[in-house]
Amino acid sequence: MQQRRMDRVAYNLHESCYFPDNTRSKNGVTCMYKRLLAIPIAALLLVLSACGNGGQTGDSAASKPTRSINYLGNTYTIPARTKEIVFVGFPASYEDSFLLGIPPVAATVDKNGKFPAEYQAMIRNAKHLPYHIADNVNELVALEPDVIMTTDKTSKEDLAKLQTAASVIPVSTNGADWQENLRLLADVRGRDDNLDTFIGKVKQNTQELHDKLAALPEKKVLTLWFQEGSFYAYPKEERYNYLLYTDLALPVPDVVANIQERTALSMDALAKEDPNYLFVMVTKEDQPAFKQLQEQPAWTNLSAVKTGQMYMNAVEPGLAGGTAYSNQSFLNAIRKQMLKMSE
Repeated sequence: MQQRRMDRVAYNLHESCYFPDNTRSKNGVTCMYKRLLAIPIAALLLVLSACGNGGQTGDSAASKPTRSINYLGNTYTIPARTKEIVFVGFPASYEDSFLLGIPPVAATVDKNGKFPAEYQAMIRNAKHLPYHIADNVNELVALEPDVIMTTDKTSKEDLAKLQTAASVIPVSTNGADWQENLRLLADVRGRDDNLDTFIGKVKQNTQELHDKLAALPEKKVLTLWFQEGSFYAYPKEERYNYLLYTDLALPVPDVVANIQERTALSMDALAKEDPNYLFVMVTKEDQPAFKQLQEQPAWTNLSAVKTGQMYMNAVEPGLAGGTAYSNQSFLNAIRKQMLKMSE
């Protein structure tokens, strides 16, 4: 069910675009997004073109030829030919990986020792690495990766440990950088994809919704995650918030504007904010607790609840947010839920 929903999630804002299972390009690269966002087939084939040549084997890291790539004002030195890419602690890279058809050779599991269901298809063949792989770096060294892609929230101490295994690139968690993140992965893999058409389409879809949302009289929108009995909010640049409050120019709720990191939000604080539209992400494990919470008077008195404008899991709850895939998924949800536009 999760996979079927993922394969159908990205459709053009004017016509549905469904993606058949197991669609592949001529060279076997996974191409689940054959008609993603209704890009002309010729342009899409360019986006999902064949992977570059594989990495070298039998050479020590020191003897491999290298190249430099530029990302967000920083220069990184990586092997000239890269194939063995490892993802450490950053689900957003999984989504870009899936979109571009560039699978990692290995990736870290979550705190529960699993890959989120949303990412199974993206990393089904990847070696599972411990959540705290930096404390088990010898396991990473044994893989002889070409590049390790992690998050910009990784501590300096852990970065130093990871760098003993391979070149490390901390990927931005700022939603403003989704285009650069997508280009980064293609660049690391040595792909010369022309992503301008694809990126332009996503930006066009965003602008169309921006214009439609401007007409709404009440448009305070809040997106929260419910985990282990508590609500959590994220800063205005992270997950879906950059899309909502910058790209779509919706008013920033105080509970978002006043935080610098993932922060627990009490029921009292949520009642005080009282958004017109409330999107809540709840994993299967947390749904019983969320069901109990919904019986509380403070919850039933929320404006969004009373008007039927609270949406649970309008997108898959484990998606990273702030990526090309996540953003288009959320645009689809806004289109359907807030604007009541049919698919």
